[in-house]
Order: sequence, then C-alpha cells, then structure tokens
Amino acid sequence: MAPAAISWYCFTQEEKNDLEHSWNLVESKKNHIACDIYEMIFNQCPEARRLFPKLKFVGSKPDRKNNEFAFQAMRFMQVIEGAVKALDHLTSLDVILDNLGRRHGKLEVNGKFRSYYWSVFLECSIYCLRHAFSKRMNDKEVDHVIILWRYLLRDVMKKIKAGTTADIAHRMHQMSIDDSRKYSLPAIQHKESNASSAGVSWKNKKLLENCDQSTNPFVCVLTNLKSYSGSECI
Repeated sequence: MAPAAISWYCFTQEEKNDLEHSWNLVESKKNHIACDIYEMIFNQCPEARRLFPKLKFVGSKPDRKNNEFAFQAMRFMQVIEGAVKALDHLTSLDVILDNLGRRHGKLEVNGKFRSYYWSVFLECSIYCLRHAFSKRMNDKEVDHVIILWRYLLRDVMKKIKAGTTADIAHRMHQMSIDDSRKYSLPAIQHKESNASSAGVSWKNKKLLENCDQSTNPFVCVLTNLKSYSGSECI
C-alpha cells in the first residue's frame, strides 16, 4: 500500500493543542531525548548496530559524545519534531516519509535492516518521551498525552514502512526483469554467436600459423585445406 493511501489519525483541535503543549515542555531537551532514544534502541536491539558502522561503543553502550551518534539521533528526532509541527497538514509529510522508507529498502534487501526495527524505534520513542513528560506533568496528564503521541508516531512508522515495502517490491521486480533478460532467447543466441565467432577466429589464426611455417604457397594451401576440413568433420 502506498504511504499516501494510509490515513493519518484524525486529531481534534484539543488533542492537537495537548500534543503541541507537551512538545513545548520538552523541546529544549530534544537533543538529550534523541540520544536517550537511540541508546535504548541499541540496548533493546543490539543487531541494529550493523546499520551504523561508524558509531563508537564503550563496552555495550554507544559513545554519546561521538559526533556520529548525536547526528543520527537528531536525524530521527527531526522526524518526530516534523510530525508534531505538522498536525494541521500531516499529509504534507507523506512524500518525505515515503522517501525515508525507500532509503531503507536497499538495507533490508541486503539483510542489514529488519522491518521490526520500526516497532523498536516506536516503543523506545514512546518510553523516552513519557519519561521526559513525567518531569513536567502529572501522571494523569502523561497518560493522556502519551496515547496521542502513540497515535502520531504509529502513523509515522506506518508511512515509513510503506515506503520501505514499496522500494523492496520495486527492487525485486527489477531483479526479476534482469533475470528474465539474462535467460531470454535473444540473449542466449547472442552468447552462442559470440562463441561461434570466437571459434572461427581461432581457426583463422591456425591457418595463418600454417602459412607462416611453409615457404611453398601450394604446400600452405593444401595444409590449410586439410586442417580446416579435418576440424569441420570433428
């Protein structure tokens, strides 16, 4: 299913206000929250480290001071921030999320990415956001707003996964076309023609060698005729 065909959750104006309010409370800490999310992702899903070969790890934990770690964490946070700031026009994110998903298609085909990683990203994001909200809101408020965040981020992940699935389908289709071309009749005939041409060239080379070895032109012709005739019989 195309990302555009997946409907966004329809938030009421009050729910949009609650989401925006909760984000405003923690926006100044978004860098720290982003790093918390990524650290939790690697703790919950160590195999995801294969996606980031440049990251440095101290023991089993990522080096949070590493520029690459902070860069990757903030890229993911930009997706979250982009969603909460587009509540009045969420469909404008469809193309962006589709492209993001398609960029991960190659990784999944190569065995470096697994579709369940998106679920890990979602749960780790919800956990870390809830932890951040709990420092500024009471339990009842947190329980209410975290449900809204789950609706929002769930749809974000659905859109990204749809892009990934579409890219994989496209790659598999292209591979199927390439294979069919490889074993098509014209391709086989072309290979046989090349092989035949190579065989004739080898025979011509042998004929020239025979001529070089004889100073008598009649001997040369007779020798070549005998050699050529004999090889054809074989």
